[in-house]
Amino acid sequence: MLLDSISSPLDLRALTLADLTALCAELRDEIIRITRLNGGHLGSNLGSIELIVAAHFVFECPTDRFIFDVGHQAYSHKLLTGRRKIMENLRKAGGASGFPDPSESVFDHFIAGHASTALSAAVGIAKARDLKKLNFRVISRLGDGSMSGGMVYEAMNNSSGLSNFIVILNDNQMSISESVGSMRTYLSRLMRSKKCLILRKRFRNFLNLMPTRFAKGLESVVRNSLAIIDGNNVFEELGFHYIGPVDGHNLQDLIEVFRNVRDIANYKPVIIHAITQKGKGYKDAENDITRLHGLEHSSSPRYTDIFGNKITELAESDERIVCITAAMKNGCGLVEFEKRFPERFFDVGIAEEHAVTFAAGLAKEGLKPFVCIYSTFLQRAFDQILHDVILQNLPVRFIIDKAGFPGPDGKTHAGLSDIALLQNFNNIVIEAPSSRRDLEDILELMAADIPYPIAVRFPKATAPDHFRPSIVPGNSGTLVISTGDIGNIIHRVIDRLESRPTIWNVRSIKPFDFDTLLNLSKTHQKILVIEEGVFGGVSNIILEKLIAEKLFNILRKIEFISADKDSVQTASREEQMNPMTLKLTASLE
Repeated sequence: MLLDSISSPLDLRALTLADLTALCAELRDEIIRITRLNGGHLGSNLGSIELIVAAHFVFECPTDRFIFDVGHQAYSHKLLTGRRKIMENLRKAGGASGFPDPSESVFDHFIAGHASTALSAAVGIAKARDLKKLNFRVISRLGDGSMSGGMVYEAMNNSSGLSNFIVILNDNQMSISESVGSMRTYLSRLMRSKKCLILRKRFRNFLNLMPTRFAKGLESVVRNSLAIIDGNNVFEELGFHYIGPVDGHNLQDLIEVFRNVRDIANYKPVIIHAITQKGKGYKDAENDITRLHGLEHSSSPRYTDIFGNKITELAESDERIVCITAAMKNGCGLVEFEKRFPERFFDVGIAEEHAVTFAAGLAKEGLKPFVCIYSTFLQRAFDQILHDVILQNLPVRFIIDKAGFPGPDGKTHAGLSDIALLQNFNNIVIEAPSSRRDLEDILELMAADIPYPIAVRFPKATAPDHFRPSIVPGNSGTLVISTGDIGNIIHRVIDRLESRPTIWNVRSIKPFDFDTLLNLSKTHQKILVIEEGVFGGVSNIILEKLIAEKLFNILRKIEFISADKDSVQTASREEQMNPMTLKLTASLE
């Protein structure tokens, strides 16, 4: 295999075009094999292979900085940069992260787990390079779904005048679900502009025959003329030299374009618009690009599935229920809701800030908006939650999916901050289910005519069918307080012990039931509070109340066990929780 001979991008330089084409096929086979074994992002990686191979063939990473957005398209990049061995355990303990991570390799220059961030980071890197009088290229890779995020345009607005600043727009017309919004329509129009594509190609061939200084002036004049035919190009208006669309699977064309860009990018920013096919080379993924965006090995039903079914059921009898998601229709369980109620379903793209304030507007007019966002992405909209929802006490319903330990997605997707962020607001209710019935009960509460904002958080995990009472008495003088689904983990740990503590699994995080805490503290000599969140969550709620009430006798009984967000590494959810459960076991013995 050619792939056996590749330990760094330098090894690509010795290959012919035929060799590179064969290497792309080998990379496809390897990515399919690895994701079948470990799960992971399949379709997006299959669609970006030629772009990555051509870029590594022409540019000089890691001297040239490769910045990914989003990083789930980087599997072939990892395979080409000396990480084939750890890719065998992709998204597992001791294996490769599913996203670029500078702590993993010098070839990963910037962490990339969230979307629409690459250009802002790239502008900062390029400005720092210029201030330090260094000489390297900054190459950002954007998916078209990222173009729905506002940070991209903020960064473009500040990239004017940068040299050796290259953006590769990988346009597969998809994010996880189909890309949405005006930019998607605009990119489609650019793709259809065949007349201008022909003129541009002939014009560029003509420019290559001219002296550089004369070519620059003529290029500006002719580009303005083409704009009359094609309409103004937004990228050109923002100061970029636009090239495209180009075939993102044609290695020869990509190499030629990248070589030309390498030589012309020293006088203005360049954007290369490449058209690719998600799932390229794997028929199942090509035919079902949404389902095979990623592979997961798990049982069901998950909390997400239960939410999707229940919200669809509730919407049948209440036409004021609407659902909003930020490019996560599938991940948030809203496929069936969209089918049943397309006019009440809103995918705003990768724009969490807009999603929240949009929901506030809907709530202001009497609708019942459910904002469905992963925990790790909700923190991006903190200002909007505070300013646009909390200050007006609007009944926006927050569905915080993938809360807690992230499992194989790793630290970029850790949902450990949402309680710490939201518990600061006096007028919000925060709920955490530990079973199917819990979640269904909470959703019925949320669908009622409530006069306040409310949030429910649940993990990427299977929801138990059985229902436990919130307080399970033990046979020792110790009380363990847990929240939501973490209570199921605690029960599995404690069931192995002879001396069993009382377990109080809290469903209502805010408002917190301090009366129950006071009553239980009278009959227990030791209290352990365990939560899969950074300090500042449930622990902070309890501490503040006990200190304010001067209940130091109870405070002296309490030991807090919580997660350290910075310590979350790629592993299963159970492995990530293991340090906490070990601490719990040690405290109980």
